[in-house]
Amino acid sequence: MKRLLILIFLLLFMIPILGAEPRYKDALILREPSSADIKTKNLPLTMELNFWNISSYEGETWMAFYEKDDTVEYYADIKNIVLKDKNSWVHGYPEVYYGYKPWSVRGTYCEKLVLPQKVSKFPDIYFNFKYSLWHESYLPINFAMETWITREEKQKSVSSGDIEMMVWLYAQKLGPAGRKVAEVKIPIIYNGRVKDIIWEVYVSPMSWDYIAYRSKENLKEGEVKIPINDFLKNLRDIIKQYSKRITPEQFDQMYVTDWEIGTEFGDPYTTSAKFGWTFSNFDIENK
Repeated sequence: MKRLLILIFLLLFMIPILGAEPRYKDALILREPSSADIKTKNLPLTMELNFWNISSYEGETWMAFYEKDDTVEYYADIKNIVLKDKNSWVHGYPEVYYGYKPWSVRGTYCEKLVLPQKVSKFPDIYFNFKYSLWHESYLPINFAMETWITREEKQKSVSSGDIEMMVWLYAQKLGPAGRKVAEVKIPIIYNGRVKDIIWEVYVSPMSWDYIAYRSKENLKEGEVKIPINDFLKNLRDIIKQYSKRITPEQFDQMYVTDWEIGTEFGDPYTTSAKFGWTFSNFDIENK
């Protein structure tokens, strides 16, 4: 029995260590903040090792695309982090995304969903993927999706009059910006079944309008189908009630630019971070 407990402890202890090097040497690998376009089985995507608020760090981090497994894997074990903005509650957002991301000046999409897409014409689709996340217990972190909704079709930045919409499936020691204004029920497909989820809605009038939907259930891993348009429809009501810069009619004429999937991490006091994830099975299908 004692040997079994020791073995279990060693296996649990080794889980993060096993991810210290990419699974395949011939994988497409990012080893520092940068991005690369990839072609998964069903969708073209961009993977981005996004440390937008980190000035410098020590340690190891990488993001790898395994074409043979149709999987993107991320690993970080970094320390002595120096922030660009010490008052920010987020260090970065390692991610993959589909579509046109402001600041990227290029886009990746296919006929299943052409982006950017006007809000009023956005189709009823599911964005599908499988995910698994691990992290050290001390680390503020989430697992979140987001899109930028802009006034023009292919803006190169965002500002007042634009929208950042986030959808959080998981969070530890990290909360959305702004204040909670509502709770809404929006079902998703989780591990093959319809799952009714209550989302807390947060609003913050930053340099742009920020709205986050945070699940009241912490879903750290699973296979999900996200009904993006259901969130957009609810977002219209939130904009109507709480935005001082955008009307519902203006919102209808704005553009959904992309769909991003990743992990925000850190707070002003975080100087080290050890975590990782695997994403796979990306697809888009009609509801």
